[in-house]
Amino acid sequence: MGVNDTGNESELTSSTSKMNLEMLQKIFLKIEPDVIIDSYEESKGADRGDNYTAALFRLTLKGHTPSSDGSKKLRWEKTVICKRLPDCKVKREAFKSETLFRNEVEFYNTIMPEFLAFQKRKSGSGNASEIFTAVPQCYLAQDDLVILEDLRVRRFSMPNRQRGLGMEQMKVTLVELAKYHAVSLAYREQHPTEFKKLISKISEGIFAKANTEWYKNYYGILTKNAIQMVTQTVPGKAEYADKLKAFVKNFFGNMVDLVNKDTKLSVICHGDCWTNNILYKYDDKGSICETYFVDFQMIRYGSFALDLSYMIYCCTDASLRKTNLQNWLKIYHQQLVKSLKLLGSLEDLCTDEEDLLQQIKDEFKECARFGLGTAMDMLPISTCSSEEAPDLYVSASEGVPAPPELNVPTNEDCRRKMTDIVMELVDGEML
Repeated sequence: MGVNDTGNESELTSSTSKMNLEMLQKIFLKIEPDVIIDSYEESKGADRGDNYTAALFRLTLKGHTPSSDGSKKLRWEKTVICKRLPDCKVKREAFKSETLFRNEVEFYNTIMPEFLAFQKRKSGSGNASEIFTAVPQCYLAQDDLVILEDLRVRRFSMPNRQRGLGMEQMKVTLVELAKYHAVSLAYREQHPTEFKKLISKISEGIFAKANTEWYKNYYGILTKNAIQMVTQTVPGKAEYADKLKAFVKNFFGNMVDLVNKDTKLSVICHGDCWTNNILYKYDDKGSICETYFVDFQMIRYGSFALDLSYMIYCCTDASLRKTNLQNWLKIYHQQLVKSLKLLGSLEDLCTDEEDLLQQIKDEFKECARFGLGTAMDMLPISTCSSEEAPDLYVSASEGVPAPPELNVPTNEDCRRKMTDIVMELVDGEML
């Protein structure tokens, strides 16, 4: 799982446009020193609607290794995911891609290695299944380029964006998310100075006060669309639209306040927990045996409930939430307890396990509005077809950078999901 065990990074070019065989050879020199890379092929790594803040490509590397006696060449092949900043400066500025990209570089170069080392020190001969390692191996993370293992090779697959997450997917994802958050909580309690250094390396990618004017029109359109969807779907129940209007009157300010709220259960959040950033591996019987997270560009320091509310309200149907929401919080709580016990910090955070469960419920209720806010952005994208999704990779003319425009036509599924969330939060006194 080593990050940057790739030889001398300073010898590598920081420009993806200069990627060549020599560069790739240096990256894999320490990992697989006997391999000679002869060629590579590049193909698209994401469909339209799957990624907006970075360009994703799949590289197929082909080469050889000499046989033990040197008499023949043995074929070698590896596919990797190459993630880089959009070539177009206007696109980079629109999505604040450079800030987001730096976050991911810091995650792979600094945060995850520190979390892995901490877990190794604390777990000893403990249960390895409570350890969080569910991220792809990183071969290189620098400047405008990140190279990761291709999880598809290990038979991982992405869930259907339009369908969202089902019961089994939710359960296993909550378990892994709790493990990830537990490491953050334990590390913060036991190494407060070092933890402050970690969070100083990352920046809020979207909901920073400085971005208020930049995103004013973007979120103005999204909130207007959300009000329209709710009003059209439940025209005879003005209380739902009224509560929504009150929230969006100062929408960006409310979202900024939510991400800046520092609590006893604040962690380094994943920040972008939706279907396209969660991959599953299935066994021969069709059950999920492994769950991995990808895309750490949106990492932020904030309440654990920001991740939970984002995932629950952006990725599940109201019918599932109605009968399972409280159970999901219990599943998350049970795993958090297990991992915190292993890491030695359970007593630092609560008087007992029931106290922790109540903290989780209270904080989730407070942060549910964040899930609604992100749903206004994500539901139009996640419910549309690939053909309807905006295409980041279409060349834009170089000019004055402008805020992003992702005007996706609303559809019936989007209207239903948005209205369900608003009604659920109003009825549950969370909005």
